[in-house]
Amino acid sequence: MKRSFLLIITITGLILGCSKPNDLGDFDTKKWKEDLNGCKGDRVELIDDLIEVKSKFLGLYQKTIIKSLGQPEDQELYSRSQTFYIYYIDPSPACENSPEDPRILEIRFTSLGIANEVNIK
Repeated sequence: MKRSFLLIITITGLILGCSKPNDLGDFDTKKWKEDLNGCKGDRVELIDDLIEVKSKFLGLYQKTIIKSLGQPEDQELYSRSQTFYIYYIDPSPACENSPEDPRILEIRFTSLGIANEVNIK
């Protein structure tokens, strides 16, 4: 009984200890998530904060990114099971006020679901 309890505590500690904390500072994740596809224009106002914290997304798992930024507006599967999440900063083509070439936040994940590249295009 004690052995199984200790095993459960050890495994839980390892799982929680290995996850990276989600410290995005002053970045307003709630405001970001509420502006789906960037249609309201709130994401444009967050661009400076986004540039400041974008490197903090590196090494995070897909689920952690979704928790912070919401579901991506688009995603692409690439070779070797890599995935790209795409979030619109400027209003997407689905919005009425979309620019010709909207800026996007693009996050590339390894086949294990870990962010290894973050770009603003």
